Amino acid sequence: MTDQKQTVQDQFGANAENYARSTLFAGGESLADMVRLVQPASAWNVLDVATGGGHCACAFAPLVKHVTATDITERMLQAAERVARERELLNIRFEKADAEALPYSDDRFDLVTCRIAAHHFSEPGQAVREMARVCKPGGLVAVIDGIAPNNRTAADEVNAWETWRDPSHVALLTVNGWSSLFCAAELGAVHLARYAMELDFDDHMRRAGCDARTTAKVRDGLLNGSPAMRDWLRPRVNGDKIALIWRLILIVGRKTLHGHNYDTQKSDFCKKSDFSTGLG
Repeated sequence: MTDQKQTVQDQFGANAENYARSTLFAGGESLADMVRLVQPASAWNVLDVATGGGHCACAFAPLVKHVTATDITERMLQAAERVARERELLNIRFEKADAEALPYSDDRFDLVTCRIAAHHFSEPGQAVREMARVCKPGGLVAVIDGIAPNNRTAADEVNAWETWRDPSHVALLTVNGWSSLFCAAELGAVHLARYAMELDFDDHMRRAGCDARTTAKVRDGLLNGSPAMRDWLRPRVNGDKIALIWRLILIVGRKTLHGHNYDTQKSDFCKKSDFSTGLG
């Protein structure tokens, strides 16, 4: 196990209930759009990668035949399973698995999802390739994750700031970064959209288990960061409360059918452009 994977297990093992019981993580516009856009069928078998609190798996479970929810952190799986059982969702199986080396055969799942987790992956490109590998030809891969600004200096600053709050954080990718990963995995463009989600700063700190010293450092970094970083995170102070904006991407790709020659020149995900307005 790499140091990064151990850090993820330590971070989320210690705060599993915070994430599993988070009302913020339980819903949201991007998750609702993911469910609506993929149009799940009752006969589908779904894989949810790095399930965390299990919220994505729970959103699909009532609509499909079966969901396999995986995570690298055992205590996170246990917390997510408790939530699923409380909701009487009995068609979800929780299994420990590494997103970058999924223990499943090729072409197995109708839909593969991953929600607000990929910024913890050491090799997100490998994880996307694995998701594509286990997806059936003609099936869908759908990812939601935070995104970084296109300006490299600002992106580096945002990512460094986030590691103060969460040491298991690796990197937020840009929109074009995500498009490139889907292109490299030979996933044809289905949908891409961006979202802005407002976060309560104190809740953001509590969820990650931050102590008072860390919270003060992160608060100072947020309020006194560069103009580019503040423009991206948009901190807003109201008395003793702070709110900020967390930007997300929803990207959906379809695995090419057997025998179909994938043409990267024709794939929207492979065009060098910013998909800020989304694809139909």
